[in-house]
Amino acid sequence: MKQHQHGPITEINMTPFVDIVLVILIIFMLTATLLLPRTFSIALPQATQADKIEKPPTIIAINAEGRIAINGVRLAHDDEFEQVFRAQQHNHEPQAIIAADKEIRHGRLIEVIDNLKRLKVQRIGIEVEQR
Repeated sequence: MKQHQHGPITEINMTPFVDIVLVILIIFMLTATLLLPRTFSIALPQATQADKIEKPPTIIAINAEGRIAINGVRLAHDDEFEQVFRAQQHNHEPQAIIAADKEIRHGRLIEVIDNLKRLKVQRIGIEVEQR
């Protein structure tokens, strides 16, 4: 350490600055991963009984207008469903969670479930808000 005899200390201690930057970086990384699958606002239905999942599934979001996004990738046409779904698969066992707005038509939800069944998805869940 340097001896300062008669003047002010002009060196900056970088250790606290680096600590704060690392904490902010960690907080940013955690919140960014939680916000990733949502590409548009969805009002989920509520349920009192809901199970937690262990492996990250493919998230299929359907907004109130019936538009679909798969893991954050919006579909321009329904014909793209299979291609985008296969590109977003993370597991060997295909599983999907449908996050559908509570105002969508029942038939639109059935169309998505039919597409998933055609793609041999074994586990299909529907995301709800816990009451």
